[in-house]
Amino acid sequence: MARQLVEVIDRSGHVVHSYTITLEHGDCVEAEFEEVALVFAENHGLVPKSEHVHLRARCVK
Repeated sequence: MARQLVEVIDRSGHVVHSYTITLEHGDCVEAEFEEVALVFAENHGLVPKSEHVHLRARCVK
């Protein structure tokens, strides 16, 4: 298993939420963790639906 802390950021550059993402396979790339974090943020209603296209994510190193 692989684990990574990922921040979801709004269009203003503010961190909306941080998630610790765990994926089953160990050879994950950062984009996989970031994609999961974006899906979580969208599904949890942290920002209006109209803002979903502006969200981005980054792995914290």
